[in-house]
Amino acid sequence: MKIFVKILLFIAIIVSGGLALLGMKFGILGLAFLTVPFGLTCGLLLGKEVIGPYVGNSLANQVYTPKNIKPMPPEFPQIRAKIANEKYGEAVADLKALLEKDPGNYHIIELLIEIFVNKTNDHENAIGLISAYLKKDGRCAQDVPIVMKLVDVYLEEDALDEAIGLLEDEMERKYPDKELKYIKARLEGIDRKD
Repeated sequence: MKIFVKILLFIAIIVSGGLALLGMKFGILGLAFLTVPFGLTCGLLLGKEVIGPYVGNSLANQVYTPKNIKPMPPEFPQIRAKIANEKYGEAVADLKALLEKDPGNYHIIELLIEIFVNKTNDHENAIGLISAYLKKDGRCAQDVPIVMKLVDVYLEEDALDEAIGLLEDEMERKYPDKELKYIKARLEGIDRKD
């Protein structure tokens, strides 16, 4: 059935494209009644059914699902519900149990950081967790937001030297230019007490 639908789509794209080109031979009326409507139809079908899915999937795989980030654990909806109900202790316990089974899972780390930094202000645990995570092999650009969380925590704890040292170390990494500019801007934006 899917092959039949794909064949029909292909025929519709070819026919509508051909009629759009044919309309150009008949002057203004041809443009108005053939080229414009069938050109739009051809473009819509081609974009939505052929180009869109291919480009969208390739971009999504490059931007949102890098190969070195594991999938989100299936227990996340229940844990997020606990966070929403301010049951932070239970959520942290569940996340730590998941982390034991799957050390270094980006999603687990990110949610723990969210709890420690934004919900409970447990900076000691946040610093320990993030520092341990950042020692992993295979660091990537997706780690930059976590680095920035650690910088925020350091600054809240008045650990200016640690924040600056961390950012300077990160500038030495082989990140894409966009991330390096962001790190540099953050480093330059720190109010250094001389």
